[in-house]
Order: sequence, then C-alpha cells, then structure tokens
Amino acid sequence: MRANKAFIDTSVIIRLLVRDDGEKAAKTLNFIKNAKNDGIVLHVLPVAIIETVYVLEKVYKIPKITVKELVEAILNTQEFNIEYEQVFRDAISLYSSENIKFGDALMSCWAFERGISIVYTYDNKDFKRIEELEVRKP
Repeated sequence: MRANKAFIDTSVIIRLLVRDDGEKAAKTLNFIKNAKNDGIVLHVLPVAIIETVYVLEKVYKIPKITVKELVEAILNTQEFNIEYEQVFRDAISLYSSENIKFGDALMSCWAFERGISIVYTYDNKDFKRIEELEVRKP
C-alpha cells in the first residue's frame, strides 16, 4: 500500500489534548492510532504547534506548565512527523522554565540551532531572561 501524506490541523490537536468534545477526541485518537496501518503518514506543521500553544493559553487559560506537558505529548507521539522537533522541545522547555512568551522562546531556540546568539528587538522583556542571548536595539 502506498503511503498517503497528510497534515494534522490545530483543531484536531486541540480536540485530542483538551477532550472538550468526547466524540471528536475518541475519533481523533482512533484515527491517529490507525493512521500508519491505513498507510497515512501524519505531519504536524510548525504553525500548528504555535497555534496550539496560543489556543491552550488564550482560549482555554491553561497554565504554562500544563501547556508544556501537552505540547510534549504531541512531540512524543510516534505517529507524528514533526519538523524542527528539537527546536520545539527546547522552546517549550524554555517557555516554561523562564516564564516567557512561546514565540520568543521559539525564535531564540531556532536561532541557537543555527549558531545565532544576538537578537535585535524593541521588546526585550522576555529575551533578557535568556542567558545565552545577547539583546540589542537597532
């Protein structure tokens, strides 16, 4: 059987994590567990992880430590192919441990992976908390 490639939308991830709709959560879990046997390769795009963090924080008002655990569950799901997986692992850890915005943590971890340690910004509140990062204004 030829594998079909597909990506998982944020709404599917949220149903799986939050389980606010039992029927959709059950269908999602069943779908993910059977995807490989059904010849489907599931991808989680970077934007879906970013949106997931945002929705969990802003819509569901979930604390950062729980958001971290939920995102790690997605990153640990063997049925998912995740681009920049290590960057996301590092970013979700930094976001939680330093109590900073996820976007700032993600940009910093992406930069570190590429050997970049300087950021130019006018919004240095969170970036100043990252020890390895040199913060400058343009």
